[in-house]
Amino acid sequence: MSQETVGSLLAVIANSLNDGLRILMFADKREWGSDEFEQLRLLEETLDEAKKDFQELPALVNGRFYYENDRIDETLEDLRILCTRFELHVQMFRDWVRHGGPIDPSWALETTALRRELHRAQCRAARRIYSAQQIETSAESVRCLGALQVYRVQKGRDVRVEDERAACAQTGHFERYADRDVAFVCDFCDGFLVWEDLRAVPTTRINQPPPRNDDSLPAPVTRATRLDDPRRNNNGNKGNGNGEGEVSPAAANWQARGIALSNGEQKTIIFAPVAVANHVPPDIGEWQSRILCPHCDEYYYEEQGDNDMERIRHTQGRGFETVAAFQEHLEWSHASMVPSASSCAVM
Repeated sequence: MSQETVGSLLAVIANSLNDGLRILMFADKREWGSDEFEQLRLLEETLDEAKKDFQELPALVNGRFYYENDRIDETLEDLRILCTRFELHVQMFRDWVRHGGPIDPSWALETTALRRELHRAQCRAARRIYSAQQIETSAESVRCLGALQVYRVQKGRDVRVEDERAACAQTGHFERYADRDVAFVCDFCDGFLVWEDLRAVPTTRINQPPPRNDDSLPAPVTRATRLDDPRRNNNGNKGNGNGEGEVSPAAANWQARGIALSNGEQKTIIFAPVAVANHVPPDIGEWQSRILCPHCDEYYYEEQGDNDMERIRHTQGRGFETVAAFQEHLEWSHASMVPSASSCAVM
């Protein structure tokens, strides 16, 4: 028996989905209702998304050879479990065809859940390969692979907000957390970024850039785009903490307007893509992702004293523990970077 790989286990899952599709496509449809056709549609979409991920994710880890032949134990265990779950899921359709009657509408919910978990399993597989490659090459980037997709978009000098949002959607999803907070959950590292006491996701900057009339718009990032290895030199910024040197306008323009869920008051918060673009995978046993400051050169910055002996070095280490701590750092250390908000637009 050949050794299991990411590619071989994904092939098993694809075969299960194809079996399920054949069962439904060749079933007697004369008495089908909306639930049966919805189930067929969901299986088709699940297989299409799995194929899309399989085609696009390898570009983030130096090619298909590394992705298909990966044997990281944690990834293989994730996929083995999904193989079993998909096989059991398809077996329900075999039994249903033999016995007849209306289809169970709850199966559609299970298909949707499996589709989501398969997508995240493929993203996590790519992230683990990428992390291993960083160790082998001694690369300096410690951002999550999902964060790098958004970070790369923000490095553009004329980036559109829509590009940032699209990159975030490829990286993870937002959800209500602990009744009062909003969280972004990364598909690549399973890390959480939490905005406390917030009514809705911060999707609009306070200082919105003017609409562009040119036709030469940068293409949104896709998984098929090979990510550069950002060495975090911040385009010549020498890390003085005062915003000197060239920085990304999208990263500097980090302020968004939020509404507190507890009292309905407006407050300044971090624009979601800025936090997403700079998160790192959680430490082992943790669930929240730390956040790197994109303006602090090589993860530290210095305050100039009267002489070299009085120079103070501030280090990020693994980044800031929470979105709130990251915002406090931006307010205190990089306030001069924030664009003028004389003509603010409230979300």
